[in-house]
Amino acid sequence: MRYLREKRPDPTRLIEEKIAVAEDLYRLWGESFLRDPDLPPLIEAYRRAVEVSNQAMGEAGTFRECYLCSVEDGQGCCKIGLENECTVLILLLNRLLGVNFPEEREVPGRCFFVGPLGCKILARPMLCRDYFCRRHYTKIPEKTMAWVTAVLNEELTLLYRLTSLLRARLEFWTGDFLQELDLTGYT
Repeated sequence: MRYLREKRPDPTRLIEEKIAVAEDLYRLWGESFLRDPDLPPLIEAYRRAVEVSNQAMGEAGTFRECYLCSVEDGQGCCKIGLENECTVLILLLNRLLGVNFPEEREVPGRCFFVGPLGCKILARPMLCRDYFCRRHYTKIPEKTMAWVTAVLNEELTLLYRLTSLLRARLEFWTGDFLQELDLTGYT
């Protein structure tokens, strides 16, 4: 049995490695990104889209249902390992947005980025934003869920545009070999 445990990847180690790469990229290229004529307007549009999405999700009750599921029912989707849906590019975007990462997992058994009051990063993978589960569909009217999904479309489209632009700039500046920037999962 010990042999099998040693073969399982450590999700904390993987996210720490991704964070280190994102921090290095930010240190080396952050100022260049923030001076790029195309990036700052997109970053601000993304920040506003996240705010609009959060407001819609709050009004729809999705945040409340997630809280009840996680805290009161002891379930929830933000389990350990989910943090590895974050790519290096999403982590780099968070740094460009001024987000500082936690140094360690604050809530045992939960995503590395979950703190006592919820998620600690602003730019999140699509799975973390367009995550509606069976509980949402049983507790929240279908029309409301469709509205929230439509609102989220702007945020997720901007996330794609931003990470694509970050990748293109990095490939231009450093060469076309940065495939690990889109790495997700546990390996």
